[in-house]
Amino acid sequence: MLTKYAWLKIRLILLLINKKKITLRKIFNALYCYIAYCLKLDMSAATPFLINFELSNLCNENCVFCRTEDGKIYDLNPNKKHSFIEKGIMRIEIFESIIKQTRDTLLMAIPYVNGEPFISKEIGRAIKIATENNVASMIATNGLLLNEKNINIILDNGLDFIKVHVSGFSRDAHSIQHRVGDVELIKNNLRLLSRMIGERNAPIIVMVDYILYKHNAHEVELFRKFADNLGFMFSTRTGNPHGMEDKEDRQYKGNFPVNLPCDWLWKVLTINWNGDILPCCDYVTWSDVKGYGRFSLYNTNISEVWNGPHAISMRRIHREQGRVPIPICSGCPRRGIEFKF
Repeated sequence: MLTKYAWLKIRLILLLINKKKITLRKIFNALYCYIAYCLKLDMSAATPFLINFELSNLCNENCVFCRTEDGKIYDLNPNKKHSFIEKGIMRIEIFESIIKQTRDTLLMAIPYVNGEPFISKEIGRAIKIATENNVASMIATNGLLLNEKNINIILDNGLDFIKVHVSGFSRDAHSIQHRVGDVELIKNNLRLLSRMIGERNAPIIVMVDYILYKHNAHEVELFRKFADNLGFMFSTRTGNPHGMEDKEDRQYKGNFPVNLPCDWLWKVLTINWNGDILPCCDYVTWSDVKGYGRFSLYNTNISEVWNGPHAISMRRIHREQGRVPIPICSGCPRRGIEFKF
């Protein structure tokens, strides 16, 4: 039986073939990444096949697990319990330079990590840059700013996939995790998105992503039916109980895969808003960790960094010692490279 993400991947591949955004060279590069991971090689393919870009880490929902009531981003480094992550906005030139460097082998650019992508004034330009360079693109959003103007932006510029996360069908349930925002507005925006996609016959995949807790489990089927009626995909994922520990179960149960090398090191890069080149998306909310360096316009070659000494050193540590020697990795429960947010 196909999982929800396996079916999504099939649909995406078919869409990208139809939009001529997949080439044999990109397929070969992605396969090489997978082979390099399976064999735990020092070097991976020429480039990662996915790159996450933190265009902006600003957000308008202030979720309980992510930010304080006044919007400060929690620092997840346990040695920095009383500090917060600096906010900022990426120069679009960084995004454009990296896309142009990797366009022949990069399958997908993801111009968001921890922020709300529609807050960035450059989201339309970023999607357009990706499309013009034959690179697929996707974003995830809380849906509050998914208004007519922003829907036109994503459809006009060729976005391939959008994921809208929710955590309840009713206002009472949704507001437990999301301090700011109205789920009724989000549902109205989803209705508008469905109508505009139909009117334009736009080639885009939409997924409603239901963040599942004990307090909202009774409303899952209501949102599933709502999404089905709009022609959207629907998925559920376990919610982060940080800040709600007295009401919710642990997010992950069982033993962490401390002896399993992480796929991200051979397949994916993350670029923070300040240009830091990072192994994965967790690094953007964990201070005082070393990535692979900082991107410098006109000087940094992403391929050289991707298979450079810092990346190779980290792959060797994971291969030979597992995740334990690296604090940010040792407590990570994830397997594979599927959605975190």
